[in-house]
Amino acid sequence: MGASLDSRRHKSETATLKLHLKSRRSRRTRFVVREVPHRAQRYETVGDWLPGRPVEIRVSRMRDERYVFLVALHEMIEFELCRMHGVTDREVVAFDRGFESERACGLHSAWDEPGDDRRAPYRKEHAFATSVERLVAQKLGVRWSHYEATIMKLDTRKKIQLSPMVARNRVAGAGRL
Repeated sequence: MGASLDSRRHKSETATLKLHLKSRRSRRTRFVVREVPHRAQRYETVGDWLPGRPVEIRVSRMRDERYVFLVALHEMIEFELCRMHGVTDREVVAFDRGFESERACGLHSAWDEPGDDRRAPYRKEHAFATSVERLVAQKLGVRWSHYEATIMKLDTRKKIQLSPMVARNRVAGAGRL
């Protein structure tokens, strides 16, 4: 039988439970989303997550608020999945910077994303975040080709022509999600 409500044991158990619940609440992940000038990103990226309390999600400024929302959503999902699977910010940033160095040497096209590379330590997390991002984009009425083109315009690297698939979609009026 349990302790009576007046007993020291009950009060001690209640205090321990309250402390446990409080500590569980304090471990809850909180996010702060900030729009920043594209050139203020840590490296060539439109979205970035910085672990901490709270987790800072940095999204390059874009005119269409739906685009900012989509990038922030992607980053929050990717962060949480990486955290759950033990992929660190240091690993992600190191890989992304290395990928960008390879891109500068001509090893990747402007359309290639570091998170899609089979060597990326966060490839599965990035792929899942992208799939959710695409679903939400569709519900928001965002044309994926326009969204990608807007992101490419932010790129501080040398500008390139649109990929044949995007150019073909624009000419044909296709590309709607």
